[in-house]
Amino acid sequence: MKAILRNILRLVIGVMSIQGCVAQVSTGTPPFGSFAGTPDVVNLGNLNAHWDIPVRNKAGRGTDFKYDLTYDNSIWSPVTSGSTKTWQPVANWGWQGSLVLVPFTLRTA
Repeated sequence: MKAILRNILRLVIGVMSIQGCVAQVSTGTPPFGSFAGTPDVVNLGNLNAHWDIPVRNKAGRGTDFKYDLTYDNSIWSPVTSGSTKTWQPVANWGWQGSLVLVPFTLRTA
């Protein structure tokens, strides 16, 4: 009897965990991934192509200024409304701006 209840519990947990799995593709370059390609970076796990386009890189006295445009070609994501699942594009169709301010560090000799 315990074995049957244990198997039913495993089945229920397995079915409940499937609900949390969606077809989301991670964008960018996640850690420990396999990548290939030049000038774009293609994630070999999900075939997402990631582009970094430098717009402005300026060395500064206190902080460096770096602004890049990034694009990821995985732009569709599933959206569930009630019992209907539809695919909708992400914001800005995969384009993002990334502002990086590199802080000034003192070097001692």
